[in-house]
Amino acid sequence: MKRLTRIFGVLLLMMVVVAACSKDSFEPSPSPSPSGGGGGTTPTPTPTPSDEIQKANDFAYDALDTYYLWKDQIKNAMDTELDTYKCTDPIAAVNKIRYKEGGGYASKQDEDRWTQLYDDISPFQESVQGVNTTNGMNLTVGKFTNSDPQAYFFIVNFTYENSPAAKAGIKRGDVIIDYNGEDITDENLKDAYYGTTTATYGLADWKADGIHDRNESVTLSSVKMYCDPVICSKIFDVNGKKVGYLMYDNFDVESVDKLVKLGKDFKSAGVKELIIDLRYNGGGYVFTEEVLASIFAPKASVDAKNLYMTEIYNDVLTNAFGKSDKNFNKTYLSYEHEFGSKGDDVYKKISTKDANIGLEKIYAIVTGNTASASESLLVGLNPFMDGMVTIGQQSYGKYCTGYILGVDDVYNSAPAAISKWGIYVMVSTYADRDGKNMARPVGIVPDKSAKDTPWDGYGIGDEDETMLKEALKAAGKSYANTRSVEFLPQVNVKPMHNKYRFAKRIMQAPKVEKMK
Repeated sequence: MKRLTRIFGVLLLMMVVVAACSKDSFEPSPSPSPSGGGGGTTPTPTPTPSDEIQKANDFAYDALDTYYLWKDQIKNAMDTELDTYKCTDPIAAVNKIRYKEGGGYASKQDEDRWTQLYDDISPFQESVQGVNTTNGMNLTVGKFTNSDPQAYFFIVNFTYENSPAAKAGIKRGDVIIDYNGEDITDENLKDAYYGTTTATYGLADWKADGIHDRNESVTLSSVKMYCDPVICSKIFDVNGKKVGYLMYDNFDVESVDKLVKLGKDFKSAGVKELIIDLRYNGGGYVFTEEVLASIFAPKASVDAKNLYMTEIYNDVLTNAFGKSDKNFNKTYLSYEHEFGSKGDDVYKKISTKDANIGLEKIYAIVTGNTASASESLLVGLNPFMDGMVTIGQQSYGKYCTGYILGVDDVYNSAPAAISKWGIYVMVSTYADRDGKNMARPVGIVPDKSAKDTPWDGYGIGDEDETMLKEALKAAGKSYANTRSVEFLPQVNVKPMHNKYRFAKRIMQAPKVEKMK
């Protein structure tokens, strides 16, 4: 199969957005290297890649060479590391050659931590639509610092509605200290965290003097289910004004109908200020981001179809897109939104005309788990809102947009050997109407500091829950002095993310003439 240099013919530009996968999706595997030397030893020959791997090498190369934002900067590395007949691990090779500017993220410079090749793209595709095999628990990972060997525990942030965990009575603040009767260690940490099989979890309680074993357990059988991302919505009365609250967990397409209804409900109730809680939201589709932007932005700005967001692509895409649409890299506020094409399995056309709330103020709750489309929503809205307030901890710092491409999206005739393969490839960086991105490159720094404390004894949406309380205070609510809760000395937290649901800003790839 020859390498792809140009695959563009007629472009039907349908800009929706698909972006990023987890920073811990895969760890690069060391590729075999020949050994050799003196003493009469015979060098070990480099293994010949299988037919599947050879075709996967070509697919990765072709996709990067056309779509990748930094393709010119990594071209030499692509030629070396994705050699059709030498590379035995294209997944690791793609991870290795992803762009890194200077010192990268650690030095507050651009670094691609998201482009990812998959030998089976379907779980990722399903996940961005909110479908996962799960027991329904959203967890924070903690570790006992005085344990040897290292032992971990989980704190439940929330459970998805109608999930196995919710039906079993698991709630925010519950502590899990063992998995299938064993301590949670480096050996079983990911299996326990992702919860994709039937497993037994040992429960404990968080108390003032430490974590106390309940001596009870719960067995959860994971199911494939839609995880409704609208976790909680409420309206609070703060000094006579109506303040709406929405915790939103994933920018999927299915939830837009519910979001539009919620906008109408807030508008009908006279809500003028909104707390948008994105503390666990790793991103999703730009389509859904734009729906929310049209609900939250000032009505006059949407009526005027003001510029909302800009994108920067590589030269190949810029030249191809520019032939069909001079505004190919610009998105304008609008009430009309369309995802996909009629006849697609996932097609959505929706109007937000009557759902614009008429907001005067936005308070955004963010943490290190706030990424991608969550960040870009705030980046895009910031110039339109007078004094938007961010509360929490520094966000993740995902400033790129990506496409999810299966082999069928690149080739007219997909090689059977790699029919399941796919790539999540970074294609652009985004910025607000003024060309600014407050999330680039290391995240949004909040105006007010607050820590997520699921052990504080309050549920999501409770006005005394630690982060919501800080947002309500910013909105003008007064509180009497109350206790504060901090982690005890013997434990701390370790960031960990769902490998498919985290750091996604996804744009629907345009229709193109494929390679034969």
